Amino acid sequence: MRVDAFLADSAEVVQGKIYALGAGWNTIYVRQFPAAHRRLAVGATVHVPFTATNVTHQFELKLVTEDGKDYPIGVRADSEGKAAPVRAMGGEFTLGRPPQLADGDEQVACFAFTIDGLRFAEAGMFAWVISVDGEEVSRLPMRVKQAQQQ
Repeated sequence: MRVDAFLADSAEVVQGKIYALGAGWNTIYVRQFPAAHRRLAVGATVHVPFTATNVTHQFELKLVTEDGKDYPIGVRADSEGKAAPVRAMGGEFTLGRPPQLADGDEQVACFAFTIDGLRFAEAGMFAWVISVDGEEVSRLPMRVKQAQQQ
């Protein structure tokens, strides 16, 4: 499967299309560290071949550091109510074969993930890793830098 992905300030999927604002960047500038980025979104289109329709697929998005370690993208309560880091987002999807789909044509699944308050302790290079069915299919680089003071 092929995946096309982008970073945006905001994105959502409506009726099978991605609507995005402030798309097409790869660097976050902050005044100082530690920092919290108010909001970012990752938009992705998954191109599913005809032969992979009518099958359930697993989609996963995670953020990794330049040395390949998973980076927490949020916090949620665990089974005991304690704060636990969120290291990935995703879920299952299935695309059928509607009657108008010609033999051999691909289907497109659209995804948009919004992350609020992503925290960074220091500058660095990161990558959003997209996996389908446990296989990495796309990497979207993102750098976090301190803004130059003038």
